[in-house]
Amino acid sequence: MTAARSVPRDSVELEVTRIYEDLLGLDGVDVHADFFTLGGHSLLAVQLLARIKKTFGTVVPVSVLFEHADEEAASVSVLSGLVRRGLGGRQPDSPAGPVTLRRGGGGPVFCVHPAGGDLMAFRELVRLLPPERPVYGLPAPPADTDPYEPELSDIAEHHLARLTEAQPVGPYSLIGWSMGGVLAAEMAGRLRAAGARVDLLALVDSYPAEEAEAPGESEILSAFATHLGGVLSRPFAVPADDLRALSFGDGLARVLAAARAAGALPPGTDITELLTWLTLFRAHDRARRRHRAVRPVEELLLVFASDADPLRRDRAADSWQRITERPVRRHLVPGNHYSMLTEPHVRELATILTDALRAPAGRS
Repeated sequence: MTAARSVPRDSVELEVTRIYEDLLGLDGVDVHADFFTLGGHSLLAVQLLARIKKTFGTVVPVSVLFEHADEEAASVSVLSGLVRRGLGGRQPDSPAGPVTLRRGGGGPVFCVHPAGGDLMAFRELVRLLPPERPVYGLPAPPADTDPYEPELSDIAEHHLARLTEAQPVGPYSLIGWSMGGVLAAEMAGRLRAAGARVDLLALVDSYPAEEAEAPGESEILSAFATHLGGVLSRPFAVPADDLRALSFGDGLARVLAAARAAGALPPGTDITELLTWLTLFRAHDRARRRHRAVRPVEELLLVFASDADPLRRDRAADSWQRITERPVRRHLVPGNHYSMLTEPHVRELATILTDALRAPAGRS
């Protein structure tokens, strides 16, 4: 016998329920059900918060989608309560960060965004990290020029300014996934050069740039499709060869159609949000490829996905070893680049990071 569905109790919950149902393509959403459990993902979460702002004139920070992970999470009930209270005077998250992913009373942990700037990939990991440590996310700064072609060192400087505002004095703990690991390493090197202590530099399936020809637009679009499917947990692929004869706009339309066919995006997805994500992804990927890690760090922890090419893992580990005198600590977690951040594999990743946070190597 299935449990009775909890229905909307007032006009606010009714309207928020309609937003959920429209975005998720569902009927009869339970007001206590988690948005992500129902099939929501990071791109839809952006639209969810935008729709709430448009409907009620209330800005709900993205941090809310993390902070309630151990309660009712991102449910109609929780978000409706925030709308009724007008957030109790809370300020919305700055688009430049940091974003509060979880509150706590100890020294903070900072998670650095991957290419594209999305922080939602950390959602399952955050709730499994030591409960005494607050966790902040460093989202990508918005694209402020056209074309947008930042250097990775510029992005690192941007994040360091926000990091030191949130935590003026070390020691610091940094976790970077994918390109975020390259950023975290650059930040750690700059912190060390300034005399600050970094107790943890954890690079999660993060690969430094290799000497290779820069990819063309078709390769970038193909890589973005793979990234989109991985982050949204609906894997799909659009081979670069299928995109070479297309204009950029037609290529993006092909990726959007493939995403919809795979169930990664609903039919009504706003292509503007997708284009914003792609703009950042392309700029970040190019910045990573141009960057060469040279600033020394005291030590670092590498965690690779077990499904990755072993030779590529070895090359990456050798590259990272060049910027530290201490032996690199290296671990494997089951899964691929994306599934290692989701159940059940994320628990093993969280155990490795928790051990490192509670007893940093060289400081115990």
